[in-house]
Amino acid sequence: MENILHTVNSRFISVSEEEICRNNKILESVVNVLVKENMVSVDTVFKSMFRRVFYGGSYFDGLHVSGNYDYDLDLLLAMPKAASPDLQQSEFPSHIQLQVNDASWLRTSPVYSKFKKTFLDDDNYLITDKAFNWMKGIVQKGFNRLPCIRGRHYLLTKVGKFPIYFSESGPAVTLHIDVDGDCRIDVDLVVSFVFTEDKWPEGISPNPYAKWITWLGTTTHLNEFFIVAKKPKDVPDYFLPERHWRLSFQEQERQLIAQKGRMKPKMKKRQQHDQIASYYIKTVLLFMVEQRNDAFWQQSLSRVFLDTLETYSKYIRDKKIPYYWNDEYNLIGHIDDSTLTNFAYRLEYIINKIKINPNKPDTVVEYLCKTINKHDKHICSRCFFSECPGTRRILQ
Repeated sequence: MENILHTVNSRFISVSEEEICRNNKILESVVNVLVKENMVSVDTVFKSMFRRVFYGGSYFDGLHVSGNYDYDLDLLLAMPKAASPDLQQSEFPSHIQLQVNDASWLRTSPVYSKFKKTFLDDDNYLITDKAFNWMKGIVQKGFNRLPCIRGRHYLLTKVGKFPIYFSESGPAVTLHIDVDGDCRIDVDLVVSFVFTEDKWPEGISPNPYAKWITWLGTTTHLNEFFIVAKKPKDVPDYFLPERHWRLSFQEQERQLIAQKGRMKPKMKKRQQHDQIASYYIKTVLLFMVEQRNDAFWQQSLSRVFLDTLETYSKYIRDKKIPYYWNDEYNLIGHIDDSTLTNFAYRLEYIINKIKINPNKPDTVVEYLCKTINKHDKHICSRCFFSECPGTRRILQ
């Protein structure tokens, strides 16, 4: 099976240098033109708070599952220190609340005079819905500054001019860029606030890189974490869910799995994994990195692949994937038992079939690939696994 896995990965997983170059140039224009030029110029608050872009999400972590190119760009904002922001524990382990202690200062600031109305509730808590609506308005204004031909906007890049439009999707504003008839790039712009380690939340596992921060100095962002405008799901209104922001430790998570996860199982729609988010797979890998030594990751591709698949299957069968940073929270607790049971049976069936026929290309490819061309059983449109994050990380 070793040769088969290497062949499938090299032919169908790895992105071509041409695609990487093209996508880099397009994302470069999104960041430099739409964000850093247009959005900064249309809103003084955004200009004052904006710090940098974090290239996050499944694509940059090597967990890409879509036929299109999907990118997450976290627009990292810094809360003005004079407002004395206070991070408070939430009833929901993966979330946090932020209350501004000095709202009076905001009213006297020329830049932040409307901050309370735009972002806060009556008790000066930062509100997810307000922040998202504010971001959506800025994207709209920045978008309107792009070239428009016969009612359609275009993104000008070093590799061409591409039609672009946007939509709302959860906590993000999603840009849709039509590259050609068969390819579309989707870019999620996510409003997030960034904090340093002095604000590290209570009840959360300590920063695994804390001892390196002083030594690394300004060369690292491993002392930072984010809060994202994503409120908890299916929460009664009396909990005031709009006050609760999702915690994000993507800087640390990326470093933890870098060069470790040689194989990451890809949950494709044909296998009915719609409800299994890529972050759940990433979390399983984080636990595997913690529990296995470096020698494990140097084993053959087939050994690592099957162990990863079996470990993932066990978590699904147990109906619990603990949140890596607070194991009180079950990431898949909201998924009904029957769905998880069926999912576990399906995974176990796939594992057994591959074990029985490890050197039979048709069997392995059947379960690793979404589509098999009847004339060439080595042609597939999307695969079930990927190499480590380094093979897909761009713009880093």
